[in-house]
Amino acid sequence: MTDKTVWILSDGLAGHYNQSIGISQALQQAFKHEPHIIHIKLKYKFLRSIMRLIANLFPQLFSLRLFSFFYKHGLLPTQHPSLIISAGGNTLFANIALGTIYHCPNVFSGTLKGYRGSNLNKVFTVTPLSGIGNNIVLDLPPANIPSPSASTIKNTQPYYALLIGGDGAGYKYTQNDWSQLAEAMATIAKRDNITWKITTSRRTGELAEQQLQTRLKDEYLSEAIWFSSNPQKVVKRFLDESRVIFCTEDSLTMVSEAIYAHKPAVTLQPQSMQPDDNDSKALDKYQQKRFIIRSPIAQMHQQKFDRERFCERYPDVQTQIADAIIPELDHAQ
Repeated sequence: MTDKTVWILSDGLAGHYNQSIGISQALQQAFKHEPHIIHIKLKYKFLRSIMRLIANLFPQLFSLRLFSFFYKHGLLPTQHPSLIISAGGNTLFANIALGTIYHCPNVFSGTLKGYRGSNLNKVFTVTPLSGIGNNIVLDLPPANIPSPSASTIKNTQPYYALLIGGDGAGYKYTQNDWSQLAEAMATIAKRDNITWKITTSRRTGELAEQQLQTRLKDEYLSEAIWFSSNPQKVVKRFLDESRVIFCTEDSLTMVSEAIYAHKPAVTLQPQSMQPDDNDSKALDKYQQKRFIIRSPIAQMHQQKFDRERFCERYPDVQTQIADAIIPELDHAQ
């Protein structure tokens, strides 16, 4: 039993939750602790600017009553936190407020949305934040993903995985994009003598799924999960079982999951895309480090997946996280 308690603030989004859990896991070896998940939901999104003003200029106003005014939340643990962790802009005010109230270190994964970096002990991103002295730039975002085993990395099963997103984050898919995707999958299956394990997601939509189902022949599929009719959590298994991983580029969470599998990974772009500056920089960085190959869907069938096209050694992100936070925790004790 440990006397250290870490509060993890969750806004209900899986990508943010998994980043926070990843930070907690990275600390467990050097900082044994009991993690407590606190589910929070912003009550008044139109008050974000007021919240930011309070955090940046009037931190003396922080109180549990003020925190509860802005958020719906579960019961707070009786044991005071040794550290507070969160990801996602909607958790920033809560993270800063609770860190101030309980006089404990706090860390955040993501961009700051106008909040001062000095409100937090560490800010984790994959691209640098200008003028933020406590910004820790990681090779990849924190993730709730165990390191793959050697047997998984050397997997020789004749499968390729495809993680499919949909409209969002500046990406817009058309019927022509889905048609080209299906044609490219058929070409690759015949060329490389493989079958596909594919899964759609919440943002794909029933219409896009129907278009893919109409165009994809069963002989090229070993397994297909259509989220709108039969959602299943298969991403980790598909990544383990496949030689090569494809994913659409609209979700940086999917992209990082693909990279963490330590296998050749290709990100796919529709014809219409305008990712924001932060996402563009992250994707460019991943390509420069040879974690991924970025490809338009129209050129997907032209890509080759020779191991030498990808990096030989993947970064130890958990150690990067621990090295950044542990000195803060030691100092706070």
